[in-house]
Parts: sequence; C-alpha cells; structure tokens
Amino acid sequence: MPFRPSTPARAPVACGIAAHAFVEARLSQLGPLRDQPGPEGSPALPSRFLRHCDEQTVVAVQAMLAAIAALPADRRDCSGHGVVAASCQAGRLATAASLAKLRTQGAVSVSPHIVPQCSLHSIAGAVSVALGMHGPNVGIGGGPDAVAEGLFAAVSFLQPGGGADAAGVWLVVSDWVDEPTLDANGAVLGDPACRALALCLEPAATAALSLAVHLPDGPVLRPRTGETHDPLGDFARAVAMCATGGVLTSWTVECPWPAEIRLTRQAVHAMQATIRREAA
Repeated sequence: MPFRPSTPARAPVACGIAAHAFVEARLSQLGPLRDQPGPEGSPALPSRFLRHCDEQTVVAVQAMLAAIAALPADRRDCSGHGVVAASCQAGRLATAASLAKLRTQGAVSVSPHIVPQCSLHSIAGAVSVALGMHGPNVGIGGGPDAVAEGLFAAVSFLQPGGGADAAGVWLVVSDWVDEPTLDANGAVLGDPACRALALCLEPAATAALSLAVHLPDGPVLRPRTGETHDPLGDFARAVAMCATGGVLTSWTVECPWPAEIRLTRQAVHAMQATIRREAA
C-alpha cells in the first residue's frame, strides 16, 4: 500500500472585532437619513454626500458612523483602514426605475449616477471616500451569501500576505429585510426596510469579540446545513448578544464552500492572558 502523508491541521485565521453597529430604516425614512449627521463622536460627512447614493449605501454609511462613535476617541481615525462591503442586490431599485424610464422616455432620462452608485463596488467606494480611508476598498458578494462571503474576505485581508497593508479593515454588510416589490414603472410597492451591519476588524487578538475562519484539513464535499432565510439579521443579533455578555458566547456562519466563520466572545481571563503574552 503506498504511503499517504496525513494532511496537517490548518490553524484558524482570526481577527478581533473592535467595534460594531447595526442600522435599519424603512424606505420612507431614508430621505431624511441622507442628510442626517452621525452620532456624537463620528466624523462629519461632506455636504449632501449621500444625495444620489443607493439605499444600501445610506444605511451602510450610517452604520459605519455609529460604529466609529463607539470606539475610544483616540482610535476613531480611519484613514489607515480598508473597507470590504458585502451587499445583497444593491442598486436594484434605481436600476429598475431607470430601465422603466428608458423604455418610455429614452436615454436622456437615465441618470449618469446609475453607474457609480449602483455597482457592486459602490458602497465600498462611497464609505472609503466619505471617511477618508486610504486602505483598499472592494465590493464582495452581491447575492444571498453576502454575509459569509464578506466575512471570509475581510478576515482574509487582515492576514499576512492578504493584500491589506492597513491598520484594520471595516466590513459592512447590507440588504433589504424583505426584497422590495416593484410595479411596471419601477416604483416600490409598500415600505420595505433596509439595513446594514458595520464591523471594525483588527488583527489584535485582545478584543472581546473575535472572528475565526476554520478550513477543513483536506478536500471535503458535504451538503450545506443550518441554512437561514435571514443570514444578516441572525448574524447581527448574534454579534449584539455576544457583545452584551449574555448567555450566547459563540455563533457559526457556514460558507457555501467547505469553511466556517466562528464568532466568539473571549472570557475575561483569556483576554488578560493574551495581553500578558503580547506584553512579554
């Protein structure tokens, strides 16, 4: 029998969550939200910066501002950070309305803002410009697996050789709670809710919350289990519950491929031991 060396176990790829915030707003609330300043302690945006932005960009920027305000005052400078934006069908509303106008009014009716504001990378670009970030910015996902895809990309960016020569990486994930229904003219029926979760990820292992990517030791073919119809809502609630020190101390997000991203709240004594090791 030929010798087959065993596959070495892969160490988890991990990072810490320094701050987080979640914002949800109805479509009818997004107009005023475009001009609403962030909470106290957050940076000011350029005047009317969000005027032409997609709805998911608006809630994403507001979630970013809330998360920045939650950081200590001496850690709110985001100029050295990168940003990963993972959205689910962002830009669909404006695109649908433009296509309806194109059919009846011609090309002159299509706004030039459609291309820069409704692409996969629009949210990451808007966040980067609004907050003066000089790290990489990239759009990830675009579909129902945006949570897993965004988490995997953001954690990977922070690893040595991951491509993000930055102090940290912001991850912002956005979607519609219920995918909007449109009429024949591209107008939205009802008042659907749009939401975004922002996470400040840093390589330090001393954060109370951590994320770790767990990969299998070798090739694995397995069916997906534990699927959820609300991945962003479930993950946002898990982050909030783990952060408050309640009974929930961990949460696992399954990727569409053989990998898992695990959210974990570190015990106080474990954090203190890590800090002592890094100080030694």
